[in-house]
Amino acid sequence: MSDVSVEVFIVDDEPEVLEGLVWLLDSVKIRTRTFTSPQAFVDAARQAEGPMCAVLDLRMPEMSGLELQKKLVDEGLDIPLFFLSAHGDIPAAVNAMQLGAADFLQKPFKPQDFLDAVNKVMRIARERHARRIQQAAWQQRIGKLSAREIEILEAIKNGLTSKEIARQYGISPKTGDVHRANVLRKLDVSTTSELQRLIARHEVGGGERSPAN
Repeated sequence: MSDVSVEVFIVDDEPEVLEGLVWLLDSVKIRTRTFTSPQAFVDAARQAEGPMCAVLDLRMPEMSGLELQKKLVDEGLDIPLFFLSAHGDIPAAVNAMQLGAADFLQKPFKPQDFLDAVNKVMRIARERHARRIQQAAWQQRIGKLSAREIEILEAIKNGLTSKEIARQYGISPKTGDVHRANVLRKLDVSTTSELQRLIARHEVGGGERSPAN
């Protein structure tokens, strides 16, 4: 996972600050995109497909960093980020952390502290991207199940035996075994215990599935 390329988006209304940060990240071969406009950053973030993270300035004339962070949260844009500020204070840092910021650096800062913070949000971005890919693949497999197989999946999740499944749904144990086998095959697992581990990992919920006809 560490070899997955992560793009670092930097938002600051001071071009000279952006230039210095880009130079620092370029020196360690980290890809960057810079924005002096928070709205331009949001527009770009909506279109981004691969893993990304962000560095936000706290004080900007168009939109404050905290307002920008809240906008990202409101739009469901799951972007790991941290703040830079020459005017940072404890309330701002607390608000940023409560909304999910990974860090808060006060200007001026040491280059290594900045690189450490960037590496932290890059690691988070890789982990979240990997989880999204895994979840999408799982949902694609779930979508292959019929309505009855969805019910059998829930029964397996709840630890019911084949006889208990048969009684609950008014079917024969043999029919229940057939449904169970189809669920395992469609979800590409070999055993019920393996399936239960997957269910626990993905926390399948009734509203998240679109059963096949």
